[in-house]
Amino acid sequence: MRAVATRGRWIWGLSGLVTTAALVVPGTRLITSAGQAEQAQPQPTVTRTVTVPQPVTSLTVQSYGAPVQVTAGPVRHVQITETLTYDPQAGGPPAVAQSVSGGRLSVGDPACANSNCDVSFAVIAPSGVTVTVTTEGGPVTVSGIAGANLDSGGGPVRATKIGGPLTVSTGSGPLLLDGLTGTLRADTGGGPLTAQGIASATATITTGGGDARLAFSAALDTLAVGTDGGSAQLAVPGGPYALTADSGGGPQSVGIATDPAAGRSITVISGGGPLWIGPAGR
Repeated sequence: MRAVATRGRWIWGLSGLVTTAALVVPGTRLITSAGQAEQAQPQPTVTRTVTVPQPVTSLTVQSYGAPVQVTAGPVRHVQITETLTYDPQAGGPPAVAQSVSGGRLSVGDPACANSNCDVSFAVIAPSGVTVTVTTEGGPVTVSGIAGANLDSGGGPVRATKIGGPLTVSTGSGPLLLDGLTGTLRADTGGGPLTAQGIASATATITTGGGDARLAFSAALDTLAVGTDGGSAQLAVPGGPYALTADSGGGPQSVGIATDPAAGRSITVISGGGPLWIGPAGR
């Protein structure tokens, strides 16, 4: 199931997809050369919405720098709105690759890997769908889905109301989490992390120098946090916890019940950054 682009037009085969809307909007882009501004050139934008009639249980989205948004909604079939921006001098709109096999839906913009074009994806999916997203620097937003594996390559990531496991790599982009029940694995590569309403029993977090602010809504089984110099601020309910806290010489404050023999454990190493651990709600 795919769309094949020729110059200025698409050829749709028996893909099983239903295109419900398409809109071409001319835009502009300012081109500069040798420090001198040239006349703005048209930058066409095409928007279309596609409905996938086949049942979908998992979704994979690949974008080369453009935003990707996946939101759970009251729908039976996945709906994808694609916004394509391209250089008309290079030909027509880029081809968008789409396929469904065994309940696995894959969409992407391989034509933009080495071309002057962008394709952003806004997806509405049933809440039971799991998602894998790679954006090469584009922003990622996911909400209400059953689980996700996200890699923004430097772009910001926002994940809310995730009902299952979440793995995130931002490559220095900021990470915002709100509402999570499954296992959490996050690596921001230097970007800041802010999380609240986290009910994960197990969480492993690395920020590579970015600040980490975490507020948990349920007692943890295991938590490991490393900030490599960034500040670490944790609010956790329950306890006592078997605690290992090392600020590497930075200021440190611990205000929760601890017990080396406790079945629940927290390890926080800030590498010189300020470290604070306190009870939830404070």
